[in-house]
Amino acid sequence: MKLRISLEGESYDVEVEILPETSGEPGEFESLEVPDSVLQPPPVEDTRPEDRICRSPIAGVVVSVAATVRQKIRQDDPVLVIEAMKMQTTIGAPVDGIVDAVHVAPGESVKPGQPLCTLV
Repeated sequence: MKLRISLEGESYDVEVEILPETSGEPGEFESLEVPDSVLQPPPVEDTRPEDRICRSPIAGVVVSVAATVRQKIRQDDPVLVIEAMKMQTTIGAPVDGIVDAVHVAPGESVKPGQPLCTLV
């Protein structure tokens, strides 16, 4: 049986198999471990690998880092704050994803185009 499920505003087409009744108690389920790949958001079809790298748009100093490794974030969620010319700029995630690596720390100087974090 094919079904469409909506979760957090996203629709997913799934296939469901109806299993015969078991001799166990009703409502009794086996415990299954969910693989990490299921928990990751599906990749956008037109997303290139380089789109998953959050880069610095300006030269400055990293004031704070909001993103942590394995954190699920959405496009434009704050990743970090850079200060340049006494102004702070919040840098958002380029696409939806899970933070794979953070390449900078507070106090570090960054150049335009320098990778700040990588998403999967």
